[in-house]
Amino acid sequence: MLDIYILEDDIIQQFRMEREIEKIMSKNHWDYQRLEVFDSSKDIIAKASEKGEHQIFFLDLEIKEDEKQGIDVAKAIREKDATAIIVFVTSHSEFMPITYQSLVGAIDFIDKNVSDQTFRARVELCLKEAIKHQTGNFGENSYLFETSKARVRVPYSDILYFETSPAVHRVILHTKTDRIEFYATIAEVAKSDKRLFKCHRSFVINADNVTRFDKRTRTAYFETGNYCLVSREKVKTLLNEMR
Repeated sequence: MLDIYILEDDIIQQFRMEREIEKIMSKNHWDYQRLEVFDSSKDIIAKASEKGEHQIFFLDLEIKEDEKQGIDVAKAIREKDATAIIVFVTSHSEFMPITYQSLVGAIDFIDKNVSDQTFRARVELCLKEAIKHQTGNFGENSYLFETSKARVRVPYSDILYFETSPAVHRVILHTKTDRIEFYATIAEVAKSDKRLFKCHRSFVINADNVTRFDKRTRTAYFETGNYCLVSREKVKTLLNEMR
């Protein structure tokens, strides 16, 4: 169930956000587990976890007169939850380009100074995206990895490959459009779905998305230009998978 978190240090804006979200959720009969407001960056960061697809954060850019603190908070949240939905809500519309350059994957930038009707509509679109993201509607094409430390769900057909991360006990998932890092080992990922193929001690791939295999270098290529090495003893199996 959805967790909704707000970072805002102005009490009037706090009430505004809470009121609008509660009205939107009630009107659409959308369920949520919690709705919490924070005026401290540290406290809201502590709420972020690697649950995946269950969290949406509405972040004010300026906290305690620090005009860019919201971006730092978004980066900290993104490190803890690669799939969290992030929305910036601010009166500093001039900082919009900076937020997108920060590469935290925010889905919207809402100006507090717009009309109440426009503000409500933008918030509703963000919540709608969060609900859609949560329920998934992936059907049989869904891939789910879940442990006590991580939960990741994506359409299986979007998966290119997983690789070990430079960070200890973490794995990086590369999809056609995204890069998601989470707590796991390559061995755990390889066992998580029989459709996946462990082609190397450092890589697990979706063989359906391999577009070309170079036998000389034992390299599997994907449509994005990304590639993975393939162990010598795995070559024959991979070629059979690609047929």
